[in-house]
Amino acid sequence: MQRIQRYIFGECTRVFCGLLLLVVSILLLERLLRIADLVSRSPGNLGEAVYMLANLVPHYAGIGIPAAFFLAVLITVSRISRSGELVAVWGMGKSLFMISKPFMIMAVILASLLLITSGILQPQSRYEYRSLVNSIAESSIETVFIEGKFVEAEDWTVWTEDVDLSTGELTSSFILERLPDGSQRIISAATGALVREGGTISEIQLESGMGADLSEDQTLSSRLEFDSFKWRPPDALTQFRARGKDVRELMLWELWAPATSSPPADLENIEPLEAMVSIHDQLARFVLILLLPLIAVPFGLSYGRHPPSNAILIGLLTLIMIQQMLELAKSLALDGVVPAWAGSWAVIVMVSLFGLLLFLRSAVTMAQPPLSSVPAIRLPRMFSQKPDPDRSVS
Repeated sequence: MQRIQRYIFGECTRVFCGLLLLVVSILLLERLLRIADLVSRSPGNLGEAVYMLANLVPHYAGIGIPAAFFLAVLITVSRISRSGELVAVWGMGKSLFMISKPFMIMAVILASLLLITSGILQPQSRYEYRSLVNSIAESSIETVFIEGKFVEAEDWTVWTEDVDLSTGELTSSFILERLPDGSQRIISAATGALVREGGTISEIQLESGMGADLSEDQTLSSRLEFDSFKWRPPDALTQFRARGKDVRELMLWELWAPATSSPPADLENIEPLEAMVSIHDQLARFVLILLLPLIAVPFGLSYGRHPPSNAILIGLLTLIMIQQMLELAKSLALDGVVPAWAGSWAVIVMVSLFGLLLFLRSAVTMAQPPLSSVPAIRLPRMFSQKPDPDRSVS
């Protein structure tokens, strides 16, 4: 790259890193509230909370990379236009194609990074996050019971008046199980104890209690009294499932197997259509990164002393519209309205045509920048009016 191109590349990289850090931080703060509520039930799990936040970074980075890159290109072009550097470059006989080369190089790098993030890092980190949530829920069962709260997970509800953390002994306990056939099983006991194997709760030993089974219409079907009863918690409490039960937990190459007519046994629960739509969606977003400079560069251009004040706002609205179009196309493909490949790639075709026309208009013709004719956003007069220096204060 030429010296001016290295300069533009460096300026855009600095703006991009700052914006990406800002976007990811804001998104993590929103999720931090939920994590804090979950971890507060289980003291001593600060390390797990930090690890949970770390596993959310790939997910939010996948959201932030396109937005931060688009705005970084727009802001960089707007800044060099406003400072007069762009006019000086053109005076040296350089074209908009040459100025845009650093952005395209950066787009290829970020597109590859996004593909790695969405196709490899996100599936693994999403599974790890869910596993940690399950682990914290399992370890918090002892401490939550101290406060006498009802704990719900899957198809069961448990309440205990108190629990001894050192011995695992329980006082008055109540268990409600919702069975697959719609009936319910209620168990209550005066005392009990948590039995652990390998660091997890394997069963709960209940003493001096009674139970009853309620049919689906809430009528009593059976009743029992016991001196000793062993209740084994469901798998949701003691262990977490294997990765791959959700299409979002599969890496990009792993999606190809369930998308075929003969998926392996451990992926039979994944719908072939859902897997194929996910493949096309990830590849389409990879190509989208390459197209963003074609829109951001013209939006940032300004030939006058007063650049358009609404460039960033219009750029954000354009980016949101593209994102919503991709989500709509994905939903239509999942519903079978359009073929699996048609939804996402139709949006990419429209964006590429719009970007090429916009970029070539600015690079080849002498037309004014696209946003020069858009009315500027002006503050109300009460905010923009300058104070009268001759007016005395009484």
